[in-house]
Amino acid sequence: MLPVLTQLQTRSRISAAVDLGIVLVVFAIGSLSVPFVNPILRQGRSLSAAFTAAAFQFFLEGMAPLTLMVLRREGFSCYGLIRHNLWRSLGLGLALAVVYDLGLSWQAGALLWIPLRRQPAVRMSLAASFPLGLAGLAITVLTWGFLEGFFGVYFARKINVALGHSGSGWFVPGAIAFALFNGGIHLIVGQGAQGFVTSFVSGYAVAVVPAITGNAWGSTLVQTLTNAVGRL
Repeated sequence: MLPVLTQLQTRSRISAAVDLGIVLVVFAIGSLSVPFVNPILRQGRSLSAAFTAAAFQFFLEGMAPLTLMVLRREGFSCYGLIRHNLWRSLGLGLALAVVYDLGLSWQAGALLWIPLRRQPAVRMSLAASFPLGLAGLAITVLTWGFLEGFFGVYFARKINVALGHSGSGWFVPGAIAFALFNGGIHLIVGQGAQGFVTSFVSGYAVAVVPAITGNAWGSTLVQTLTNAVGRL
C-alpha cells in the first residue's frame, strides 16, 4: 500500500507544480502587455472601460486557475472556501487588514480606510448612473477583491502541495512564496522598495489566513479591504 500512496503523492506534487507553472506563464504573457494596456485603461472614463479593465485582470489572475480547477475537477472547497471556521477566518482577515491599513496610513500620513478607493474602476463606476454604477462596483469587488485574493490562495496551495507541505502554520512556504511573488511583481512594475514591502505584507496576509484557520474566506476579505485603499 505504501508504494501506491507514494506514487499518488508524487503525482499530486507534480500536478501542483505543473498547474502553478501554467498559471505563471499565463500571468507573464499578460503582464508583458501591462505597460501598453494599463495607461489606456486608466484613461478610460466610461463604465465600459471599467468592465474592460476587469476582463483584463481576469485574464491575468482568474482565467488560468479557474480553467485548471475545472480540468482537475477541483471545487472551491479544495482551497478553503468552506463554512468550517468561517468566522475565525473572517476575524483573522479583518484583523490583518486593519493592521495593514493602519500601517499604510501611518506611512502616508493620512487615514486610508476606503477599500479599492484608488482603483480607477471604482471612479468609473461611481460616475455611472444607477443601476449600472452598482454593477460596476460589484464587478470591481469581485475582480480586484475576491478573484485577486483567491489567486493568492491558489498560488500558496499549489506551492505547499508541490513541496509536500501540510499547508499549516504562520511560516508555511506557500504564504511566504506568494508574498515574495506579490512584492516582486510590484517592484518590477516600478513601485520601488516601498511597493515591494507593502505588497509583500498584503500578499502574506492573504495567503496565511487559510494556513492558520483552514478557511480561505478571510483571504478574500483581506484583499478586498487592503487593495488600493484610500481616503474618503
